[in-house]
Amino acid sequence: MSAPASRAAFLLAAAGLVAACGSSRAPSAPSPEAGACAPSDALWAASDYSSSAVGSLQLSGPTTATTGRVDLGADPALSVSRGDAFFVARDVDTVFALDPACGTPTQSYSVHVAAQSGSSNPQDVAVASDGSLWVPLYNVPSLLILSPAGQVTNTIDLSSYDPDGNPDASAIAIVDTPAGEKAFVALQRLDDANGYACDQPSWMLRIDVPTATVEATIVLAGRNPFAMENDGGILWLADPCNFDDATETDAGIERFDTSTSTSTLVATEPDLGGSVTEVTVSSGCGVAIVASAVTNVNATSLVTFDPTSGAVLADASSSPLATSGFDLEGLTWVGGAVAVGDRERVSDGFPVHVFDAAAACVLTERDDTVFLPLPPVGVRVVN
Repeated sequence: MSAPASRAAFLLAAAGLVAACGSSRAPSAPSPEAGACAPSDALWAASDYSSSAVGSLQLSGPTTATTGRVDLGADPALSVSRGDAFFVARDVDTVFALDPACGTPTQSYSVHVAAQSGSSNPQDVAVASDGSLWVPLYNVPSLLILSPAGQVTNTIDLSSYDPDGNPDASAIAIVDTPAGEKAFVALQRLDDANGYACDQPSWMLRIDVPTATVEATIVLAGRNPFAMENDGGILWLADPCNFDDATETDAGIERFDTSTSTSTLVATEPDLGGSVTEVTVSSGCGVAIVASAVTNVNATSLVTFDPTSGAVLADASSSPLATSGFDLEGLTWVGGAVAVGDRERVSDGFPVHVFDAAAACVLTERDDTVFLPLPPVGVRVVN
């Protein structure tokens, strides 16, 4: 089994997502809860796939939450780009701009495509230097370009990049490269009609931002890019390929250099001990979440690796944090610490575990765990 478009679909096999209204992104509207707030260390998004929440956290302090104040949908993703933060409500085709300090929704925009009978399923948001927002859609083979005022100014047709007519665009980053400002769009290219099977190479689409022109398609070293992090122009991709097989040598952790448009699979599934779902890198230490191949269980573990050599430092069998099911979700560096969300409830709520990283990328968990009101789906630092 391959991973479908959304975490909700993967965990719950959900179908028939509710469509939002409108034919394009509507002009932004202020949230009734917008306002000033205290500085924070990171933002978080959480959902039990029936309701959602968003807010901020401090590693050694309070957690703020926006929940029940505005309809945030049931299947969210959290995106950051150029100092801006966004809550992507994928099932209701709405993008919420967030206060970067506390996560309060400040603007909301519809990104529904009228010709789509169900959700258009927006996946990510990247901000260009002119303030435009670039939003890849998963259920529609399109990349929307939105003005800062909230209007769709351009649509890039992606249907030709997969024989089935939809290349399953999963993530985007806009980067200033030696050749100018470029947008890099990860295309999973799964077999949508066959259970989202990972049976052909995935691609990275490079687009010139000023002209909105596709320049190149680059074959990725790994398959099924499930998550992507931009680390100073180096894109780190989690490539799980098929989630019912943790022995695939064309899946693992991938490093994509935007200055040369070249990619390398730095660590493979057999070395890591599972299918990679998220990856984050800082100061010579790489951390990833991997899932086991047991269907409908996919137990998750935290693994570490050397991002330069690709050497696996702690695989799933020697993980500093492991769960009995698909519970670890939301992974980021916060200064010199690693934060990872855990969807298994404890008495105080849903944990965000915090680890200090010592030499050789040895992780030691702190005692001051942060707790969220709903199961986490994303933790990100805005910078």
